[in-house]
Amino acid sequence: MKNTYASLKWIAFLCLSAFSFLAYSQTSDTTKNAPVITTNNNEIEKDNSGSIYSDMGVAVSPASMHLCVKPGTSVSKEITINNSTKKTRKFKIGFADFSMGKNGKPINSSKESKYSLSKWINIAPSYIELKPGEKGKVKLIIAIPDTVNFSAWTIVTVDEVTERPKMDVSNGGNTIAMGVTPSIGFGVYIYQNPPNVKINSVEIQKFQVGKKDRDTTKYFVMDLKNIGDGIGYSAVYVEMTNLSNGKKVRTPSLKFTILPQFSRELFIKFPLNLTSGKYSAIGIVDFGSKDEINGQELEFTIP
Repeated sequence: MKNTYASLKWIAFLCLSAFSFLAYSQTSDTTKNAPVITTNNNEIEKDNSGSIYSDMGVAVSPASMHLCVKPGTSVSKEITINNSTKKTRKFKIGFADFSMGKNGKPINSSKESKYSLSKWINIAPSYIELKPGEKGKVKLIIAIPDTVNFSAWTIVTVDEVTERPKMDVSNGGNTIAMGVTPSIGFGVYIYQNPPNVKINSVEIQKFQVGKKDRDTTKYFVMDLKNIGDGIGYSAVYVEMTNLSNGKKVRTPSLKFTILPQFSRELFIKFPLNLTSGKYSAIGIVDFGSKDEINGQELEFTIP
């Protein structure tokens, strides 16, 4: 019975951890295509202040920050937490350093990683309590050493602090009541591209027609790699031409972030209004260059 209790307690902890981490992964590619603004001599960034991530009556903004801080200088930023619920809530502020999988979801990595931005960020306060209807601000000081002339990134985590009820081990023998309390977790993605880095190119390494897992819907499948040294804020789309009548169709743009030297696999849904015939399709990736976009071509037939 003792071993069973310990095992179930560990399962409960894992469930809560997974719940919080899902909130971080959901914000991976939700940043808006905001205008670029100059804030001072040290920094140019995309203004994502209108981007808000909310859950269960609590909102955190911005959803992400795109920084361009000159090495040897520092900037100050703020994260706003808005408690619109009817109860007092407590939050702990921290970091989750990560690398990125091919699906764009974050993968835990060590704070000692070369690209861990959290090493150069100070947060105040690290704990905040908000009454119903109250807003709170968390200040971030990002100080980039003069030797750090490469890209770096991290997630600022905003986790609700809750008291978990004790597990009730029934006297009946093998029955146990799990002491699991759902809590709220948010992740604000912080990306830093110093002015010297270049997003030289995001390559299309594979472009084909395929399916996504068990989904029967047809997709354009695109494998991409960022071969530059900067974080790429990119978009892909597909332009199709019916070779019989010349009619053109274009998919909506799919925006995504790709870290330097990392790969991504993207799935772009086929348009629903394609008529029968043979098509030429060009997959295009726009990685922010003023002079260059990359593309690959394929042909397919709609019966």
